Order: sequence, then C-alpha cells, then structure tokens
Amino acid sequence: MDTLITGGRIVTETGVLDADLAIAAGRIAGIFAAGRAPPARETIDAGGLIVMPGGIDAHTHFTGSHDHPAEELREGTRGAAAGGITTVLEMPHSGPPATTLAGFLRKRDLAAAHASIDFGLWAGLDGHNLSALAELDAAGAIAFKGFLCSGDPDGRATDAKGLPALDDDDLIRAMRGVRAFDGLIGLHAENHAILIGAGAEQRAAGRNDARAHALAGPEIAEVEAVARAMLLAEETGVRCHIVHVSSARAVEHIRAARPRARVSFETCTHYLVLDEDDLARIGPNARCGPPLRPRATVDALWSAVLAGEADALASDHCPYLPEQKAAGQASIWNAGMGLTGIETTAPVFFSEAVHKRGLPLVDFARMTATGPARIFGLYPRKGAIAVGFDADLALYDPAESWTVRGADFRGLGTWSALEGLTCNGRVVRTLVRGTTVFRDGASVAAPGFGAFVERQRSTSGR
Repeated sequence: MDTLITGGRIVTETGVLDADLAIAAGRIAGIFAAGRAPPARETIDAGGLIVMPGGIDAHTHFTGSHDHPAEELREGTRGAAAGGITTVLEMPHSGPPATTLAGFLRKRDLAAAHASIDFGLWAGLDGHNLSALAELDAAGAIAFKGFLCSGDPDGRATDAKGLPALDDDDLIRAMRGVRAFDGLIGLHAENHAILIGAGAEQRAAGRNDARAHALAGPEIAEVEAVARAMLLAEETGVRCHIVHVSSARAVEHIRAARPRARVSFETCTHYLVLDEDDLARIGPNARCGPPLRPRATVDALWSAVLAGEADALASDHCPYLPEQKAAGQASIWNAGMGLTGIETTAPVFFSEAVHKRGLPLVDFARMTATGPARIFGLYPRKGAIAVGFDADLALYDPAESWTVRGADFRGLGTWSALEGLTCNGRVVRTLVRGTTVFRDGASVAAPGFGAFVERQRSTSGR
C-alpha cells in the first residue's frame, strides 16, 4: 500500500466507521478494522479527525471574475484544497466564454496548466450554439449553463465573458438539444422581466444603497423561473439542475416536479448564513445574485436542507478583486455580482449545519461530495469513500475553532462577506488521488497537478 490513514472516523455513504483507510495507486484500496490493514509506505495519523470524501464544488468562476485567470486558477485552486475541495467544476464565463469548441479547448488547456486539484468544465448556452452542443459534450463538457436573466434590459450578456439570457424558445430548444445526448442543463433561474422592472424602479427612486439590491431581485423572480424550468424539464425529459437556490418556495416547485422530471438543485452556504439585513450591514461585499433573502426565507431554506431535500452544496465562488467590490461603496450597482467562497463554503457549512444544527455527517458528505458526483456523472469514480474510488479526502478537525479572514484567502479575491464569523470544525489535510495537496495550513500541490474530469456517459443522474 502507498498510504494508510489510521485512527480517524471515516464517513461513507451509509454511516460513520472507526477504521483504517488504505490507498494504492491513487485509489481507495480497502477499509479495515483498526490495526488490520497491510503495511504502507506512508502512515497518516487521523486520531481525533473526521475523514470525509473530498468536496466537489460544482459552481466556480475562477476564469470570469477578473482579467487574471491563470493566477486565479493557480492560487484559487490551492484555496479550494484548503477548504476541503478536491474537484471544481468551472463555469463557462471566460474571455471568450466556453460556447464554442475552440473556446472550450482553450479553457481546458489553461486550467490543465494551472489547476492544483481536479477540475471539470461547463460549456455555455447562448441561444445560437445548438449545433455545437454535441461536440462540446464529446470534448468533455460536464454540463451546459444557461441564464434566464441578464442585467442588460435587452437580455444581452453584460460583458464579453458572460452569457445572454435565454428566452423560452431558446430554452426549450437547448433542453431538447442537451437531452439528445442525455447531458445536463444547469440554469440560473430568475425571471428577466421581473428583475429588470424591479431594478429600474429602485434606480428611478434614486436608491444606491445595499438593500436596494435585494429589492431589485425579489423572491418571486426566482420562484417563477424555477416553476417554468420544471415544466419545460418535464416536457423535454432533459436532466435539469437549478443552481444557487435561495428560496424555499422555489424548492417547493422542484419537489413537486421530482416524480415527473429529472431535476436537482444546489444551494450555497451564504444563503443559509447571511440574510438581507446582513446585506444592508455589509454592503458591496455581500452583493450576489440572487440576492440575500429575509431571515424568514433563510430559515425556511434551512428546513428544506435539514429535511434532506438539497442535492448539493456549491460556493458560486466569484473571486472579484477587492477594488471591484469596493466600487459599490458609492453605488451598490457598481459592485461585482458574487461572493468569494471556495475556502469557506464546506467548513462554514460544517460549523453551521453539523455543529450547530446536528446535520448527520453522512448528509454533509452527500451534499458536499456524493450528491455533486452523482448529478454530474463523476460517480462511481469520485464523491464517496469506497473501494475503487479516487482517494479524494478531506480530514476535518471537529474541535478546531477558527475565524473567517478574507485577507488570508489564496487567490486574488482577498475579501469575504463572512468576515469575522467564528466557526467550529476545520480542514487540516486534503488529498487528491492519494496525494496530499494541503496540510496544516500550507498548500503543497504544484500547479498543473489537477486532472481534467469528464462525466461517465452511463450515469443517468437523478
């Protein structure tokens, strides 16, 4: 054996074991009763630690937030490892966006040269690239991202890296196109017309404060768009994933559609920890889309999560430069839209869900690893601790207390909407394919170590 992890509590899909974990050739070779494993070249003492499957973050924006994608991939993926993430699925935003085969391949080469953990790539839907979808899938696109809204009143992309809003005809045609090869469509689901109208109303009233951003993104815009997406997913039979759900009312429509459609959804830690009052208090660093919701909405979303309804946890990591967020001090409309989260999403969720609310460790592993792996076709290679799986692991010290400090983040987005939050439970070691990439606060993986991952075509998803 190459590596033996001893003395830890191992979280599998079905339970928690006090056992030893053996690794050979980058994969899990066996789970043994304490002291029964064969000898190994390296032994990791995990006494007092929880051994989790490495996190799969299905929603990151390393290449779209600013004009330094190579550095962001290099340092930001080291940050991912510090947060217990072993695979990231990068969104199509880039210059140019990954809507063509040539653009997708350029992005794949860029990530391969710089990522220090494993990575997959989304392709984008722009309403004009239906003929390219099959070849993008063949090239390894993990899924296809579409927006039902835009900050531009006419629905155009707001910058050269982004995607335009899909109208209903674009959407149903894209769903049929992706369904043809049993791919996955992921949707940012907010009603475009409602957002544009609400935002115009706030601007006309002279509102530039942070709470105006919340009023410009009312919950009904998300609820309506999710309901519409569910109807079209049922009609077309496509596998449909709703990203960054912030509304329990939207979850109700997903729940109702599950018997008739192949649908899943993710939520984000910031929608469970922060609320609209925090947006008003924090200002530009808390601007994201959908916006943070009132506390009653947050509590209702927690109820859905604790009931096991959420399929995955994602960061929606947008590492804007500090000055891109500070631009919103004079007017909230000028702040970059999105939050940092790659280093904090999983460990903060551990603190809030497991430590404070008693979420079972198996459910934590399901939301951070197994669920994303199943949705995106990476299971049974990734997403769980079982024989034959990649040895992607995150070792948590449940007793360690720590405080979120954005200045300490790796990558260029050295700020956090969660600044000053005290948490319980911290990642102390991360392994990707059996190799340690983070240990005791230090990143030890070389840029380019990360491998490109593709979906397994035999996986049908939920």
